[in-house]
Amino acid sequence: MRVLFFISLVFLVACASKPKVQEVVLTSLSQEQTSIKPSQNALTVIYFLSPECPLCINYTLVMGELNEHFASDSLKFYGVFSNEWYSPEEVRMFQLKYNLGFDMLFDTENRLAQALSATVTPEVFVLNSASEVLYSGKIDNWVNELGKKKLEVTDHYLRNALLAWRNGKPIHPMHTQPIGCLIE
Repeated sequence: MRVLFFISLVFLVACASKPKVQEVVLTSLSQEQTSIKPSQNALTVIYFLSPECPLCINYTLVMGELNEHFASDSLKFYGVFSNEWYSPEEVRMFQLKYNLGFDMLFDTENRLAQALSATVTPEVFVLNSASEVLYSGKIDNWVNELGKKKLEVTDHYLRNALLAWRNGKPIHPMHTQPIGCLIE
């Protein structure tokens, strides 16, 4: 009985400490405080990024293309940099160098990463207007193991999720196992 009580207590504490996405305060490149608040009938795409992660760098072309193709009033993209290791100048240079036309935000205390259970970069999350996760994981299947890349992408997970949502169809798969650089 004590073991069951202890397990229940640990579960309650863990759930209570996980913040809600819309409650997490982030910082913009211009050092303004903001949060991600999906609007009604809209999707939010969140990429967890690192300017030093080779996979993040390798995926910048795909991220830019997806932003150009899908960005609208009903679909908003964000790049989120966890921890306090990256300066606004580093992130701005990353954004400019790779021509990423979406907002970059800082999650210095990893609260958004905790809220979404993000573990690696580049990991992507698609949220609906109620901040529910509709898809999470890899952008596509180009990399299935660290250091091993396919010659050709055969499954475009994020693109397919966005197309399914746009066409009113179910998103499948809803989750893939992300691979990349650890969020510490």
